[in-house]
Amino acid sequence: MHLSSIQFPRLTFFWQLASVYLLGAVLFSSATHAQNNSDRNRTSYGSEYTNNYYVDEAGLQLAVNATPLDNFLNPNTYELGPYDVISLQGIGLTEFSYRAVLVNALGDIVTPIAGKINLKGLTLTEAETKVKEHFSTYVLDTEVFLTLDRPRPVNIHVGGNIPNPGRYLVPAGTRYDALISGFEIGEEIVSPLVNVENKQQIISTRQTISGINFDRLSATQSEEGEIADSRFRQLAQKYDMRYIKVSSKDGSVHYVDLYAYFNSGQEKFAPYITDGDQVTFIDHSFDRPTISISGAVNTPFTGSYRSDDTFKKLLLIAGGYHPQADSSQLIRVYEQNGEKIREELSLSSTNLTKKLESGDQLVIPYKKTNRNKGNVQIEGMVAIPGIYTIENGETKLSEVLQIAGGLEKNALASAAYLIRESANQRGVSSVTDINITLLSKSYDQYLEGFDYLELEEILSANRMAIDLTNEQALADVTLQDGDRIYVPKDDQSIRIMGQVNNPGYYAYQAGQSVNGYLQRANGMTIAADKKRTFIIKAGSRSWYNPDNTSIESGDIIFVDRIPLQDARSGLQNQINIETLKNRRVQLIMSGVGALTSVITAYVAVRRLN
Repeated sequence: MHLSSIQFPRLTFFWQLASVYLLGAVLFSSATHAQNNSDRNRTSYGSEYTNNYYVDEAGLQLAVNATPLDNFLNPNTYELGPYDVISLQGIGLTEFSYRAVLVNALGDIVTPIAGKINLKGLTLTEAETKVKEHFSTYVLDTEVFLTLDRPRPVNIHVGGNIPNPGRYLVPAGTRYDALISGFEIGEEIVSPLVNVENKQQIISTRQTISGINFDRLSATQSEEGEIADSRFRQLAQKYDMRYIKVSSKDGSVHYVDLYAYFNSGQEKFAPYITDGDQVTFIDHSFDRPTISISGAVNTPFTGSYRSDDTFKKLLLIAGGYHPQADSSQLIRVYEQNGEKIREELSLSSTNLTKKLESGDQLVIPYKKTNRNKGNVQIEGMVAIPGIYTIENGETKLSEVLQIAGGLEKNALASAAYLIRESANQRGVSSVTDINITLLSKSYDQYLEGFDYLELEEILSANRMAIDLTNEQALADVTLQDGDRIYVPKDDQSIRIMGQVNNPGYYAYQAGQSVNGYLQRANGMTIAADKKRTFIIKAGSRSWYNPDNTSIESGDIIFVDRIPLQDARSGLQNQINIETLKNRRVQLIMSGVGALTSVITAYVAVRRLN
């Protein structure tokens, strides 16, 4: 047998063994390399987002241009639709980040790795699950996350007897209260219920003998008087805010209670607007069944009755209990067989959630307290300014002043004043309140007199000047709950106003006359009426003739001017007088000339003879 024929099988076996070894080495090396790359990518990914400063420019632009939402969207209920903008993030063996991926009109997104994915009508949670399943066939060992960058606009239709009915596109995540307060479209705030405000100058609606514009004057006094109703309360007088009809695109109908939302602030009463909603505002009507809650609550409420009304809900609408409320009981007044029935209930858990009936009137009682007690506030130049408890109608001003430690040395006691509210905290009008219309029907006063009576009511209805240096006044003035006492500071100065050359503040000098002060102001101007100089007292702001009072610290010296009409008349009169003088002179000169001519002729005739 030949030698080569014996060794050849062994050599073939050797090369086969070597080939297997080399193949295993290559595979092991590839696997190791892949693992190293994967580890390196993970390490690089972790270090990139953990140790380095990172700015997401796409996210930053979206945040700058997006309309802010009032709260976070719920991923389990928000359904994706056309023009939603999402992001996809892949972490693992294959890492990627796709920002600003648009859901197109068919509900699809298109990605570089996995191609087209249809997300139409899916919630965010469902869409993320579908994206993960879809990507699993294209990439291995990679976790995919889906986030919503910018929600699409929501298409709604708003109708009813409103100024601006029609179709609106509002940002997703908008609640129904935005239909009242307005929602942002572009750079404008739009409200379907309100037209553009027309701010005009306030013009008096009635003629007055005195020429006083009472409407404008009342508007300027609004801070001290009744504040105008908010936009919501104005709209609630026209539309029934407890019955905002919403017809969804699935055919269901429900009614939103915006009155409950605006009074309680709880978001459950103002759900999100959903795409395709048809919203109808229903006019307010007094024919509908009503329900009310009042008494010791922060915001008494009366409005349309809803079948889901409970005491607990009405208490939310009323802003909760008043601090002095007796929260252990409830008074319910209802009608039965034409009679009003009064029922006292304990506030058990059953009564809290029990459904109410139309026409129910709920009253929360106050705690039993001594209602004769009250509080007054004293401010300014007293030793201990603050709020003090009094007996209504019994405590004297002198007593409160003594409790407050008396007056400071620099107090201007003669100019103190008291502010008394025309109505107490329970909203009961005072017996001293006046109604000009009723007074004008029962008295034969001239109209101008009623104009000035109304002027007094607007400007100084609640203010009373008090001279704290007068012991009799201190003993006579009794205080009421809510009174506020102000003691001003004595700056030892007076003020000179009007037709003087240097008006302003001047140091007070006891005993100095009015003329002395006017000389310090460099005298009167040429337009001053020297017969009309007045002293306006610091406390009462009353006008006095200088001969009838003395000047005290804090007073005002006012020099009136010659009325412009009188000045013109006087100037024209002076011109007329000068013209008359000139005419007389001309007449005299003419007479003298004629007489001279006669004499000259006479002399000439005599000489001829």
